[in-house]
Amino acid sequence: MKWRNLGYFLFTLILPFNKTWGFRVFINMILFKLYEPMKNHLSFACGGEAKFYTEPKTIDEFTKTISECKKLKRKYFILGNGTNTLCPDEGYNGVVISTKALNNILLTKYNDKVFITLEAGVSLFKLNKLLADLGIEGLEWSYGIPGSIGGAVFMNAGAYGHDIFEFVDYVVVYSRGKSKKIKKEQIKYSYRNGGLNGKVVLKVGLKLICSCPRPIREKQLYYMKKRIESQPLDYPSAGSVYKRQDKNIPAEIIDKLGLKGAIIGGAKVSEKHAGFIINTGHATTKNILDLMEKIEAKVLLERNIKLEREIKLMS
Repeated sequence: MKWRNLGYFLFTLILPFNKTWGFRVFINMILFKLYEPMKNHLSFACGGEAKFYTEPKTIDEFTKTISECKKLKRKYFILGNGTNTLCPDEGYNGVVISTKALNNILLTKYNDKVFITLEAGVSLFKLNKLLADLGIEGLEWSYGIPGSIGGAVFMNAGAYGHDIFEFVDYVVVYSRGKSKKIKKEQIKYSYRNGGLNGKVVLKVGLKLICSCPRPIREKQLYYMKKRIESQPLDYPSAGSVYKRQDKNIPAEIIDKLGLKGAIIGGAKVSEKHAGFIINTGHATTKNILDLMEKIEAKVLLERNIKLEREIKLMS
């Protein structure tokens, strides 16, 4: 029996409408929402519906869901905190697997060193709060980045001269039906690239150092203040749209070409930071993509630079 028929067959038997989870269906003992609005899960606050949406509660359930999608030849998309992702306005005709519920943390201390194992869905906000409470330093620069640790490692997120791989000890990934622990030395990571394409991040091991809680909180607040002063945090966005390329800083180029404040529909190049595209309140995914194409075309034409996007489109 095809996935589509099986889903609706089981749905009508056992799962009536629920105010919190809407229309739901069990497939091989995995609970899915049907036609879930992705604007509720993406930092851009726009986009269509995912035909199937699920939030696995354990790593085993997470890998089982991926395995079932492959068996049924149903495309899927792994979603972290939704801060670097766009969903087409017409929706996503597949399965969105969110890591949101995978947020367990295990901490081990050895002398002044601390080893932390995190499930992929742990938010950087939650992690930074824990580090400040316990007096563990190293990631203060990431305070205010609204992503998950899995997404941060997959793209080697960074800011203010740092990146996450400075502190990575190992990564546990899921690939070809198996889980595997990979040491940092085995990973070919680079600027804004975790070197894990084709793999799914399950857990991350970090190696940090004990310090005094007070200066850690002060550093976190310092970095947050810098973000508030320089970034349009009062509007939905996905952070920096483009990657830096050597000495080419996209925000500076976009500004110098007079594109700061450019608008298509509800999408606008931020006047506060030209590296951000913001949703002024009614932007569609098409508006954002069209504005990105306009920027890229002008930069290529006038500077002969091909901008590289940080944002992923669900497809």
